[in-house]
Amino acid sequence: MSPLLILLIAAAVAFVLLLKFGPAPRRNATDIIVAGLVAVNIAGVLGLGWFVIEMLIHDGVMVLEMLSCVVAMSLLAGTTAGALVLERRGRKKTAVILSGVTALPAIFAYGFLVYLDANPIDWR
Repeated sequence: MSPLLILLIAAAVAFVLLLKFGPAPRRNATDIIVAGLVAVNIAGVLGLGWFVIEMLIHDGVMVLEMLSCVVAMSLLAGTTAGALVLERRGRKKTAVILSGVTALPAIFAYGFLVYLDANPIDWR
């Protein structure tokens, strides 16, 4: 099974769980947008973790690369947690902006990886 498909499934599961255990039964479009963007961020953290594990398995310990992945994972997780806290406190537009700023690069990276999966590059 493709790692991208697994991450897509993880994002879908996170989205469903965020909607199920999110705010009160009265949800508006902003709640759904925040849940979707946060799900993308969660899948991004999982994808970076997957990348670190694959790097360890295939290439061994590469300190700078792993450190950059860990920093990116912590920043992404921190902004995601901040967006969830802002949503819980009623600042939904700010939560959309914060989670959107961090989710857009993840969405672009997913799109690029899907493109590379469909159109492999000859590195020779």
